[in-house]
Amino acid sequence: MTIAPTLFRTLESGVRLRCPHCGVGKLFSSYLKRRDACDNCGESFAGLDADDGPAWLTIGVAAHIVIPLLIFLERDASLSYPAELMIVVLATIALVLLILPLSKGFFLAFLWWTRRERN
Repeated sequence: MTIAPTLFRTLESGVRLRCPHCGVGKLFSSYLKRRDACDNCGESFAGLDADDGPAWLTIGVAAHIVIPLLIFLERDASLSYPAELMIVVLATIALVLLILPLSKGFFLAFLWWTRRERN
């Protein structure tokens, strides 16, 4: 008999891009492409589609980091507007590329959890 993972452990595994069931196997086969099943425990990920949720979460988190950065840059006023624009755009792109897979892993783990709870 296997012990069911807790919600916290499931979500943590998702953010670490690991299987929400065993926490060992990889959740993605590439940057954002979900695997069909866990290569460690065989848990199926079929039907887990996060849709737009990860994008919304990513925008929210990135905005809460970039907007204070922009306020800081404007308050200091030592850089030109093009320099500030370049810093903010590059920071935004880097944050989105970093946060999006973590956000998608979180959503997929939560969807797996809710599907497991219904069955």
